[in-house]
Parts: sequence; C-alpha cells; structure tokens
Amino acid sequence: MSQMCESETPEDQVVEILSRLPPKSLMRFKCIRKSWCTIINSSSFVAKHLNNSIDNKLSSSTCILLNRCQVHVFPDRSWKQEVFWSMINLSIDSGEKNFHYDVEDLNIPFPMEDQDNVELHGYCNGIVCVIVGKNVLLCNPATGEFRQLPNSSLLLPLPKGRFGLETIFKGMGFGYDCKAKEYKVVRIIENCDCEYSEGEESYYERILLPHTAEVYTMTANSWKEIKIDVSSDTDPYCIPYSCSVYLKGFCYWFACDNGEYIFSFDLGDEIFHIIELPSRREFDFKFYGIFLYNESITSYCSRYEEACKLFEIWVMDDYDGVKGSWTKLLTVGPFKDIDYPLTLGKCDEILMLGSYGRAAFCNSSTGNLKPYHLCCFESIESSLVFFSLICVD
Repeated sequence: MSQMCESETPEDQVVEILSRLPPKSLMRFKCIRKSWCTIINSSSFVAKHLNNSIDNKLSSSTCILLNRCQVHVFPDRSWKQEVFWSMINLSIDSGEKNFHYDVEDLNIPFPMEDQDNVELHGYCNGIVCVIVGKNVLLCNPATGEFRQLPNSSLLLPLPKGRFGLETIFKGMGFGYDCKAKEYKVVRIIENCDCEYSEGEESYYERILLPHTAEVYTMTANSWKEIKIDVSSDTDPYCIPYSCSVYLKGFCYWFACDNGEYIFSFDLGDEIFHIIELPSRREFDFKFYGIFLYNESITSYCSRYEEACKLFEIWVMDDYDGVKGSWTKLLTVGPFKDIDYPLTLGKCDEILMLGSYGRAAFCNSSTGNLKPYHLCCFESIESSLVFFSLICVD
C-alpha cells in the first residue's frame, strides 16, 4: 500500500489519530511538523485528548502521583535534598480480584534551590498545582512541562520593624472554570497585625484579621484579589486547609476549627461557600479528609477501638457546590496500622494507606483487608524523608 502524503490526509483524521496517542509521543510529534505542533497546543485538541484518555482507562485502574523529598545531612551539618516523582498505577483484575501495580519514575526539571520544599495542592485534567519553595507552578507530569506563576500580590515580606502586617499562606485550589473555559488557581491568605518588642519585657502579639484570597487566570497570567464572605458559625479567622479536590467547576477543602466542615469555591462566580458535614460527635467519630468517588465528594471519619481504627465513608448527594445531603456509604474496620483511606476504587475496593510503607485494599462488601507492600513507599518512614501524594484518577 502506498504511503499517504500530507496533502491527502484530512486535518480531522490527523487530529483523531494524534488524540489517541500517549502524552510522551505527542511531545515528540510536536517537533515533526509545525502544523502538528499547532494542533497539539490548541485548547480543542487538549479537550479531545483528555476525553479519549478518560474513555480508554481501564475500569479497575487508579493512578497516584507521589512526591518524595529525601534530605541528606553531611558531616559539616550542611544539607541537601533530592526530590523524586513517581506515578503509581494500581489495578485490580475484575475477575480474579488480584491486585497489581507498577511505578513509573518521572523527571520534572523544576526550578528549585537545594532547600526548597515541594508540595502538591491540587489536580485537574492531567495538570497538577505544585508549590516549590515560594513559587507556584502548574505541571503536566506526563510530559514534564510546567508553567511558573507570577508572584503573589498579597503575600508580603515579614515586617522588619516593631509593627507590621504579617501574611501567611493557608491554602490553595486549582481547577477548570467551565463558564470561562479556562484554568484558575485560588490562594487563601491569613492576615494579622503584629507587634513585637525587645527589652526588659519582651512580647509578641498577633491580632487576627479577616482572610483574603486571590485568583490566578491562565489567559491573563496574573492574580487578582477577591473577598472571602461566608456566613457560618465557624471561626473565619482560624481555618486550616488540606489539599484541594476539584469537581465540576468547584474546588473543595476539608477544614476544621471549632468543628469539621468543607470549604468550597465556585471557580466561575469566584465565591466561597461552607458545606456542613454529617454530625457524628455523639459516636466519637471525627472527620479527617475528603476524596472523590464516582464523581462525588466523599468524606471519611474514624474513631479508635483499642489499638485499631474504625472508618465510616460518607458520600455527598444532590449537591451543587453550595449545599448537599449526605449518605453513609459503608463502615469498615476496625483495622490495625491503617492510617486513612485514600480513594475508593472502581471495583468497590478501598485503597487504605498505613504505616511502614504499607498499603491495603479493603473489599467494601466483605470488609476483608488485603495488605500489600509498595516498594515506592519503603523509605517514607525515615525521619528525613517527607512525602505527599494525590490521587489523579
């Protein structure tokens, strides 16, 4: 069969073929022809490639992005850290219920100093929001490409005198604005007036002020300040945030101060909301985090029974990013040496993470726990190793 030349290949066929290739192949094909590079970089192609990737995923697969920072301390007390990235692909044979995993080490050339920390703060459509030192980056782990965001206009240097405004980073979310059809990053800042005095009577006083926030848009490549205006019985001046979860135009955080709740942000309207969690205080359960399951926000709570943990998993129903009802999905345990659930697999298997580099799959129907040792976790328990991971399935 004679080879088809470029003039005989319709552009829509080229797009269809390219959209079914893995990201690493696309990076190579960018260099073959300028027209292919233009196609691959277009927003319509990115959306088509993402849809094909989702459709082609095995129904029993789960993917986790793992970041590890290994600190090396030298005899002269100087130190240096190395950052390692891995993609962990987990799968379960739907017939035999056998668990399999493979680890792909990633090379992401972040601009960073030896002592910079690396933190994962959100995931959406194959892109991860990362903080490296004082810089915020958007990264595609599959290709190694990244974009460094401009500096914040709200995070100020530490005050040098006796008085000053102290600003502290408290949380970040990343996702896709379905209305404007663009990616956004939201950052939450804690503010306080500080007074410090040295002398016979030294003292340090902090007066908490309302939190502020800023939103970054990729098209403008800049930050703009927005207000946090929520009506709730929770204390708006003391809100710790977890890694964000993105779903259908909203960013969600698990938060706690006087109680546990979910903080949400509408990326389209750029408005914050508070969503109440189920009340479980009478049973000594406490909520600790959220994750995604079947395109629903899912939260888990636990309590100790002697040296073991009992877990409840709740799913939010009929929600619109502002409010919703909760249904208890299941109760599992008690388990020993299990810290928390990371995600609920597509074959109704719960991925549980524990101590000493251990992971386990729990069958949601029988409650049986199958422990596995993941070699990529084996050095995590060292006191000089720090890690963060995020489910990107």
